[in-house]
Amino acid sequence: MARNDTILIDSLLQQMQEKTPGDIGDIFERFALDQILKSYDLSTEEIDFGWTDGSLDGGIDGFYILINGRLLTDSTDFSWPRSGAEIQVYIITCKHHETFQQSPLDSLLATTQDIFDLSLTNSELSGKYSAKIKQCRDLFVTAFKQLSLLRPTIVFDIVYASRGNVDLLGTSIKARANQLTSLLNSYFSASTSTFTALGSAELVERYRQVRSFALDLPVQECLTAGQEGYVVLAKLKDYSAFVQDEKGNLRRYLFDSNVRAYLGVNLVNADIHNTLNDISAPNFWWLNNGVTILATSASIVGKTLKLRDIQIVNGLQTTESIYKHYTSSSKLESDSRTLLVKVIVSQDESIRDQVIRATNNQSSVEPAALHATEKIQRSIEEILIRHDWFYERRTNFYKNEGKPENRILSPLTIAAASTALLLKNPVRSSKLRQKHLRTTEAYQSVYSESFPMNAWPVIAALIRYSELSIIKAQKSKRGPYSGILSAWRGVLAYIAAVRSIGTYSYQHRDLISMDLSKVTEKFMDECWAVISQTTGRKKSARLTDAMMLSIANAAAIAWGIKGDWTDGRREIQRPIKNIEPDYTESEDFLTSVHNLLPPQPWKPGVHMIVAEKLDAKPLRVSRAIKTLIKRGALMEQVDGVVFDANGNEVFRDLDR
Repeated sequence: MARNDTILIDSLLQQMQEKTPGDIGDIFERFALDQILKSYDLSTEEIDFGWTDGSLDGGIDGFYILINGRLLTDSTDFSWPRSGAEIQVYIITCKHHETFQQSPLDSLLATTQDIFDLSLTNSELSGKYSAKIKQCRDLFVTAFKQLSLLRPTIVFDIVYASRGNVDLLGTSIKARANQLTSLLNSYFSASTSTFTALGSAELVERYRQVRSFALDLPVQECLTAGQEGYVVLAKLKDYSAFVQDEKGNLRRYLFDSNVRAYLGVNLVNADIHNTLNDISAPNFWWLNNGVTILATSASIVGKTLKLRDIQIVNGLQTTESIYKHYTSSSKLESDSRTLLVKVIVSQDESIRDQVIRATNNQSSVEPAALHATEKIQRSIEEILIRHDWFYERRTNFYKNEGKPENRILSPLTIAAASTALLLKNPVRSSKLRQKHLRTTEAYQSVYSESFPMNAWPVIAALIRYSELSIIKAQKSKRGPYSGILSAWRGVLAYIAAVRSIGTYSYQHRDLISMDLSKVTEKFMDECWAVISQTTGRKKSARLTDAMMLSIANAAAIAWGIKGDWTDGRREIQRPIKNIEPDYTESEDFLTSVHNLLPPQPWKPGVHMIVAEKLDAKPLRVSRAIKTLIKRGALMEQVDGVVFDANGNEVFRDLDR
């Protein structure tokens, strides 16, 4: 049976290789990572973030830190839980071998002993590690320190995936696995560590676990029913089972991607937790607003509500609290408490988006998180579909539908393309992060409705061709590419565009009229070669204007591109700061301050002494002194040094 599973795995890998040519070992790694992390419904970019395989990886092919089920990628842009935190760390090694071998675990043991010793800084580590491994380590250290006062639960999952047979796992491998888990438990007293070996049979089993969006919910009462939806009461334990998959994992993919940020035990969740634990409390639905579910069809058959294309758009915290409550320990069979469930039935995307926005405007969800429901986002999605591109304005929507991965584009990828090609600002594109698009001004700059709709398919193609070219080049050197990719894809797309058009002074209409059939793999590789030769072997993730000028000049020489690379460049708009009104003060007060000031140079805190004498606020006196200096009634003074109107030093406080 195991041999047949291996044949099936090889067949799947071959099909993937035909769709996206590449090294079979890399394809196996990506396949294994997808299956291992399947229950978290991570996006393609998130999977790529923790894919650490390459030179100096210390035997770690996947390194993921999840906080309450959410992947940590940027510690400065993360909704940290206030309590009830769980840090889950996946350390994954994947080998395209037909057997399990000891050497990968030998490497993992040495690396784990090194990188999880938090007394060492990155520079003090005994081994040499890639920047990606150090970045993931830094994220773990930050999470550990950030949440330490909350006494978080720490779970380490060590996973070894191969095409082997788990039943034939050798004694030496099991011994190494025990050493690994014991080591981690010795480093972190409140931790739990597990080792899992996944062979062909286990990977096939996970692969066959299909995400189901058509589910049945047992109900106790149907309060209202109609063509537009239902309002029902369901037992809490039935709802908990409804949101679990066959393995008992939470079906995270059912939640609308824009409202997934579970905040741990904050005040709202603490109330839910306390209510769930108090079996004598009033019925749960009396005390809780319930959940809202979108579906394309729904029907009541007996005491069962049958739903299709489920999307839970409100009540995430309630759902996760119920799930945690009923899976943490055995509960009373007699528990008959119920939950209010509102089901809205519609196949109209615009109506569904309105529901998402309306239901979440009532909660603490950031307005920026709801951009996916806006008209411009739907319009981009629609124009891209016509050109066989799939825009993931809702995370993993098209991935879950089985669309080709190389035709799926995330909002951040499209934003990078828009910044590089429509704003003509490749430098800004290289530094773009999701958090930079949270303000209305920045968002409207990148997704401007003034941009021609026909430009979006062109920039989508250019940015994806750029990514594929960079990935191919990095893989040939066995180097990581996720950091390089985000920093340089916009630059490469920009150089490819100006090379094709022939000038840096292009207009949007020139982009639209580009002949993309001429933008071949060879064409993109030549553009990348010029960039690489100009920047050198080690590319910085921080592109500067000076570097971009060198690249632009090299491209102009190579292909006769006219104009200047800054022609037509636009910046992402920043919020307009409130301008304080000009300070005005009465002449009487200015005279009083002037008369009470001692001769210059003043001692520190002189404005406090004057303020006390005038029974005024020190800030008011400080502003009055600045006004008198501007008028020339007093001289400028900095750190005890007094300057005349020409900037010459005239006095100095020798005591300072």
